[in-house]
Amino acid sequence: MAQVPEGLDPGITSREIVFEADVSSVTPFLKLATVSRGGAGHMTFACDEGPSLGGLGSAPTPLMYFGAALAF
Repeated sequence: MAQVPEGLDPGITSREIVFEADVSSVTPFLKLATVSRGGAGHMTFACDEGPSLGGLGSAPTPLMYFGAALAF
């Protein structure tokens, strides 16, 4: 019989997922965040505000990331 992947196992009733984020400021509004889960799977994100708010407009805004997270 095929084994059910852990993420789909109905017998698991609780989970703990921990992410670690290291954030650095490049400019007052441009930030780089490197996120990992359990020390593996590193992903780096850039975030910036638009020129109308004092940023460079060089990366998605924080609200854009928030909106995308809600959509997923």
